[in-house]
Amino acid sequence: MMKLIISVLLLAATIATFVCGMKKVKDGMEEFKVNKKCFLSIIPLGLLVFVQSICVIPSNTVGVKYSALNGTSKNTLKEGVHFVTPFIDKIYKIDTTVQERTDESVSVQTKDAQWAKMQVNVKYEVSKSNAFKVYKQYKTMDALKENIIGNYAQNAMNEVCSNYNIIDLLGDQRNEIINKASEILRENLEKEGVTLKMLTIKDLDAGEKIEKAISDEAVAKKQVETAKQKQEKARTEAETKLIEAEGEANANAVKTKALTPEVLQEQWINKWDGKLPKVTDGNTMIGLDNLN
Repeated sequence: MMKLIISVLLLAATIATFVCGMKKVKDGMEEFKVNKKCFLSIIPLGLLVFVQSICVIPSNTVGVKYSALNGTSKNTLKEGVHFVTPFIDKIYKIDTTVQERTDESVSVQTKDAQWAKMQVNVKYEVSKSNAFKVYKQYKTMDALKENIIGNYAQNAMNEVCSNYNIIDLLGDQRNEIINKASEILRENLEKEGVTLKMLTIKDLDAGEKIEKAISDEAVAKKQVETAKQKQEKARTEAETKLIEAEGEANANAVKTKALTPEVLQEQWINKWDGKLPKVTDGNTMIGLDNLN
């Protein structure tokens, strides 16, 4: 906008300087004739040409050059200041920041002939090296967003979901479906000069009957898993007790086998205090050494 204002002012200054240089009053009448003062108009004209030859590409933007002589150039202009051919080249600036489009109601049909509605969100950005494709085919980002992104996302989801059952879409294969749809969408967008950042399903509705059936199946599956876990726990505890019992029995067997008469005699000798045992005769304790 600023460049346009400056260009208009310089053009006006050029014309005014040239006209004023030609104007001459003679015998009370205005007479127009080219003279040296007319050449002063070269100054604002030169400034106008200089301004028109400068192009500034802001950050997160690329420039696509269209020439009246050569058409659209495949070489995009990066951020910064560039010089172009004044009045011949026209630069279209294209935003390269991440954009997004959300379609609230995307309908898909699954392999088992069931319909589902989903909210699909697509995050994308224009490829800096292939931005000329976007300009050449769609001119503006709004046209790209309205005509391409939503349609391509719809087609990708339809193609993938047709290979899965509704339970797969609502169950544990949902991420797999999204990943496959993302690959298809990525390939299609690259042909248009666009890079896919992320494809997500924010909401999914398959109808109350289908969702209830899936919920009941999930509950039954959870019950089976819980029962299996309890059985596994009981079996593990029983095996542990059996192992402990076998270990204790083996240990006792080893101890019993090791207690030979020689070992017992040696243990008795090691524990003897050197005194002979006493025997009782009625109520009187008589030492064995007194019997002699």
